[in-house]
Amino acid sequence: MPVRKAATILVCAGCGAALLLAAWGMDAGWFERHVLLPCYYHPPSPGALRGVRAVFAAGGLLLIAVAWPLGRAAAHGTAAGAARIALAVVLALAASEWILRLGGRGQPFWRRDKVEFNIGRVDPRYGWVLLPSRTTAFGAPPVRYAVDAWGDRARSDRGSPDPARPTIVVSGESDAAGHAIEYEQTFPALLEGDLGLQVVNVAAGGYGTDQAFLRLDDALARLRRPVAAVTTFLPVMLQRNLQDYRPLLVLRGGALELVPPADGFFARLRLRDLLVNELPWLSESRLRESLQLTSAILRETARRSRQHGAAPLFVVPSVGPPRPFEAHREAWILRELFVEPRLHFVLVDLPPDELVAGDGHPGPGGHRRLADAIEAALPRPLVRAQ
Repeated sequence: MPVRKAATILVCAGCGAALLLAAWGMDAGWFERHVLLPCYYHPPSPGALRGVRAVFAAGGLLLIAVAWPLGRAAAHGTAAGAARIALAVVLALAASEWILRLGGRGQPFWRRDKVEFNIGRVDPRYGWVLLPSRTTAFGAPPVRYAVDAWGDRARSDRGSPDPARPTIVVSGESDAAGHAIEYEQTFPALLEGDLGLQVVNVAAGGYGTDQAFLRLDDALARLRRPVAAVTTFLPVMLQRNLQDYRPLLVLRGGALELVPPADGFFARLRLRDLLVNELPWLSESRLRESLQLTSAILRETARRSRQHGAAPLFVVPSVGPPRPFEAHREAWILRELFVEPRLHFVLVDLPPDELVAGDGHPGPGGHRRLADAIEAALPRPLVRAQ
């Protein structure tokens, strides 16, 4: 058997067998650990797992089926034929890159319609921030997003926080920012009304744990009387913490270091961005890397908060009925990130009927539940008599 024929058969059959093994190994536990929890804010339908496994299995069977015919073709092929195949592959990749770039410069289409990129701007330290001193109506039905002079979501786009007042700083992602609801209905606004304390909300949609920490730390430095630092966390931030299309914190020599976005020819390719930053899958090594990084950021968040005189509290919203800790799918993540390091956190179960319809973020009822849980978990001297 000619060498080229044997090599082609072995490669095709080997790749097919690898796909079949992957399909076999993608059971519900694997899918939840490596895809659903760390990569999805809104878990896909239960049929998604079956669909992915079917695609992998079909691809594996197809490669095994064509291994012999391809081997025979390779045995009779020429260098010119191989060159034509290579050129076709290069042209296909170039065409794919061109298609992904349709619509001009700026954010790619998979980020373009997100709230944070429509009411904000790119920032060299945080990745993105909200545009200060303006109000923007966005969404359907439209929601008013007022941003104060500090660049934080607030009741009004006029003025800025008073650095001298006792203040709770809220940081985190879209749940903390109040995605898809009016500011008055968000838990930061409810905390302000219930506790009689100033609340500065530095959260923004799409933030990772590192971005939330940087915004929180910088806000605490601007305030003279911060009393509490409330930070939301969702497992989807595990993938966000590794995305390098923006500045991000990394662990180097056991210390956190802020590094700029990935640069260079390949880093600017949309195909590379999709595969590296958006593909909803974390290998075991990448998952462990993110857990170690995230744990370091959370511990530093608590340390810096205390250093500024603010009591740290982490808030973990979880969609579903009230249930014991171990009944939560994300319990193993929370145990590693919060329980074992002894970080003060509160896990808040949000019934589906308290979410924004058709969206999945907390609605007014969900934010009321979050506010109640936060008030119960804050140090008692902060909570005035009701």
